[in-house]
Amino acid sequence: MTLEERLENWARAIRGGAGGGDSLTANIYFQTVRGRAVNSTLDDEDAALVERTIRRLMPMDRKLLQMHYVWRASPPFICRKLGLRVRPTSIFDLALAHARRAIDEKLSESSVVQRPAYVSMKEIIEKLKEGVAQS
Repeated sequence: MTLEERLENWARAIRGGAGGGDSLTANIYFQTVRGRAVNSTLDDEDAALVERTIRRLMPMDRKLLQMHYVWRASPPFICRKLGLRVRPTSIFDLALAHARRAIDEKLSESSVVQRPAYVSMKEIIEKLKEGVAQS
């Protein structure tokens, strides 16, 4: 997927899919609720990765991406909310390009470094015991 497709997928997941009320946040907190339609065009794993990455961005970039993709706000509205000059419009274009570049860099970093999803405390204690037993 391209960056634009990934951001659109993230925005659809945050908004609640294709018209449903089952958002990414709702999936996290209410996993046992059944009866929602499954949207096969929505990549929840990638949307969650993009959400975690967006949380690591600078506040201005994070807010700009949220307003542009999730809220679908107009550029003049976004500029007024973020304290940017509305005219010339190139100011908004540059801010959006900066935010896209920042998220792209963070996503490429996270794809290179894959951390284990789960670390067992039992395994850590056993490794520590082995280290103590050898010394």
